[in-house]
Amino acid sequence: MSAPRQYPSIARYHSGPFLIAAILQDPGTIHGNQSGATRTRELGVLNPDPTAALCRLALETNGIPLSAYLPLNAIPWFDAPAHRSNDMLREGAAHNRNLILRHEVGLVLLLGGLAHRSAQFLNLPADITVRHLPHPGRLGLIHYRQNGQRIGAAAARHRLIEGFHLPEGK
Repeated sequence: MSAPRQYPSIARYHSGPFLIAAILQDPGTIHGNQSGATRTRELGVLNPDPTAALCRLALETNGIPLSAYLPLNAIPWFDAPAHRSNDMLREGAAHNRNLILRHEVGLVLLLGGLAHRSAQFLNLPADITVRHLPHPGRLGLIHYRQNGQRIGAAAARHRLIEGFHLPEGK
């Protein structure tokens, strides 16, 4: 029998009402590479890592308060295996869909390849805007592609920050 899954909490400063949700990859491994989420056991843009810092910059640049941002992960629990199966993505998407609908989020950002893959399982209503953007980590920016071509880290960073803007009327 496997151990029960451990989920990070959402930082208190992301308190809602939520205008925007961003789905990243996963919160990491508790005993492995110590990302901000694994050190603090919470998801938030004030965590001490570059991915969180770039998301915070994107929010600030677009005038979105931290309270209006709902941070999520395609695999929402700690210690996911290296191989992310469709079953895991489906389970994570159900968890995320529930939070997005419960909090009436109008804009969902999919940040990086795993989040992009999870989109097929989200089944969100048509009135929710969904954007596919680069992952805000260094490698995600370097390897981001548009139309099959790498666009470069600086252009990917710009695309990410621009992608956080709220739709008109939201």
